[in-house]
Amino acid sequence: MLVEFRLIENQVDVWSVHLGGKEMEDEQCKPLLSPDEVQRADRFYFEKHRRRFTCAHAALRQILSGYTSLLPQELTFSYGPQGKPDLGGKLQNCAVKFNLSHSEDMALLAVSRNQNVGIDIESVNSEFATGEIVERFFSTGEIHRLKALPTPKRADAFFSCWTRKEAYIKALGTGLSVPLDSFEVAFGSGVPPALLRVKNNANETRRWSMYDVVVTQGYRAALVVEGREHRLRHLQWEFTRSL
Repeated sequence: MLVEFRLIENQVDVWSVHLGGKEMEDEQCKPLLSPDEVQRADRFYFEKHRRRFTCAHAALRQILSGYTSLLPQELTFSYGPQGKPDLGGKLQNCAVKFNLSHSEDMALLAVSRNQNVGIDIESVNSEFATGEIVERFFSTGEIHRLKALPTPKRADAFFSCWTRKEAYIKALGTGLSVPLDSFEVAFGSGVPPALLRVKNNANETRRWSMYDVVVTQGYRAALVVEGREHRLRHLQWEFTRSL
């Protein structure tokens, strides 16, 4: 499938990437990475984690190459105070904004034009969705809504809430300097995603739009973008054999 790598105003491209192909790591993906990215990949103890990191960042470079007309290997990145990446070098003032998230064998990449964006994907794991995590990171309203749900529905609702909160934090680019319990998101069966309130900032909810991203069964994902009335384009990335 031929893809037009062109972003119009208020368009967000959401790319799905499957990271399960073991043969892709060294042969196809690793040569695309910078020395720093190779070092980061090599820090992972387990081979599957090294492979997923390598493939996700190779896909990031290949996809951004399409929007910038540079070779994947030519792309450089700059990093904000909390580590959020942006295009650097000759593309430092480029209109292309992006955010990458990966969990287990799936990655998502959001690409927008002149609008900050955050995306998060998580594998649904009921062992992580514990009361201790909820009490520590969720707002009072979120805690009450989660506890009101039947037990079998709580794990999925937890990750619906969690991904929406993480996507907002990633869009801000502030890391955990903004506590997760200092803002509240809407979630629950049939409840549209939304940023409901932010502590000490009544105007913040009007700055952002929040969307669910439909992904493979067993995962939850969310997207946050500056502005309103975005056009989302959902795309599937396939690794190429000749890079």
